[in-house]
Amino acid sequence: MTTGDALDQSLPQNIHTINGKVLRLNIDGSIPSDNPFSGNLVWSYGHRNPQGLVMANNSLYASEHGPDTEDELNIIEKGRNYGWPEVKGPCNGSEVDFCTTNNVREPIWSSGNSTLAVCGIDYYSSNLISEWKNSLLMMTLKNSSIRQMKLSDDGRSIVRVQNFFKDQWGRLRDLCISPDGKVYLCTSNGGNNDVLVEISKL
Repeated sequence: MTTGDALDQSLPQNIHTINGKVLRLNIDGSIPSDNPFSGNLVWSYGHRNPQGLVMANNSLYASEHGPDTEDELNIIEKGRNYGWPEVKGPCNGSEVDFCTTNNVREPIWSSGNSTLAVCGIDYYSSNLISEWKNSLLMMTLKNSSIRQMKLSDDGRSIVRVQNFFKDQWGRLRDLCISPDGKVYLCTSNGGNNDVLVEISKL
């Protein structure tokens, strides 16, 4: 599961708190014996506000809100530091020393000088919508779209990004993919303005 920093930037770098973390626990809530920090739920740390998680290609992918820049797509690795609040997006400029000293794992994609308010993600492997095969599909609130993140063959990098259905249904919160390849997404518009959408072709 993911946790945000709860507006306290002192917490994500502290492995003894659960804020700003990806947590790993057993189904009964207990702590797995092979977690990276003994007796601790923390799997990775240094996160601002991760919102989506999906396991695919033997990798755990996470979408994460940046503050006013640098939304991120990360591959989550055991015990790794993801930099927040010292680092936004990729390591550059004055951030490089912190990244080197603290073994920071850089994102495989970031939004640069803007934010999209990235949310739920899922992995698409079906032939039904062939254009989306081997892609992460990421919902955005601010940009109100599905962001297709086409993966490399090994799943470790993004080779192409495309935008679909911008502003058609409002703020897009989450999605799921059926066994036959249909995509179901839900909105986050508030009040009685939310819808559930089925997508089976582009």
